[in-house]
Amino acid sequence: MKNLVRHSQRLFAQVALRSSAWLSALVLVLAVSVAQAQTSRTDSAASYLDRGRDWFGKGKVERAIADYYLALAFDPRSAEAYYSRGLARKIKEDLSGAIVDYSRAIEINPRFADAYNNRGLARLDQADLTGAIADFDHCLKLNPRHATAYYNRGVAWQDNGDLDKALSDYNKTIELNPRYAEAYGNRGSVRQAKGDLDGALADYNKALAVFPKVPASNLGVADVYDNRGLGRKAKGDLAGAIADFDRAHCAQPQRR
Repeated sequence: MKNLVRHSQRLFAQVALRSSAWLSALVLVLAVSVAQAQTSRTDSAASYLDRGRDWFGKGKVERAIADYYLALAFDPRSAEAYYSRGLARKIKEDLSGAIVDYSRAIEINPRFADAYNNRGLARLDQADLTGAIADFDHCLKLNPRHATAYYNRGVAWQDNGDLDKALSDYNKTIELNPRYAEAYGNRGSVRQAKGDLDGALADYNKALAVFPKVPASNLGVADVYDNRGLGRKAKGDLAGAIADFDRAHCAQPQRR
């Protein structure tokens, strides 16, 4: 009887060992399946994100937003998808929705400098100058060479009436990117407001020299011509002023 019991115990041990091996194999299979499923979901999210960006680049903003939703369905922690959807919502003038998306992107990735910059831009459009400047400040802490954040903060300072800080930020923008046409245009307007007409006209000339030639209708170009016309008028150059006002009119985007 003792032999039988001992044999039974050894047999049970073998069965237990085999059962444990089977469970380990099952766990391994499940782990591989989960990993493959996760990889598949991540790949699907990336595919929808890429397609959404392609739609966005083609101006198909609604289709882009639809793909960003799909990307987030597969990967709810995709900071890039939230950020991209924020850009699209901003284009659609859904500023509140854009801010929500940028904020979610920042929550997932607190070092997402571009998300801070674009959230600041959306807040600037909502006339939240304090919030906008705080976001541009944070962006520049993360990336001190972010020329666009300096430019946007300059706009915020200018809107706030702080011309010296605006001038400083436009100077820094141009230092980082000497072909930043809008920065020359805005620096010119600040200099003009401070009574430096010669400096303003020099900046307007530089802005027009570096502005992209296409498309021909460009609101930024129109603003520069208009401001240069005002500067020329103030300098007594009436013929030059009239010519600039005419150019400003021609550069205005045509409404359809």
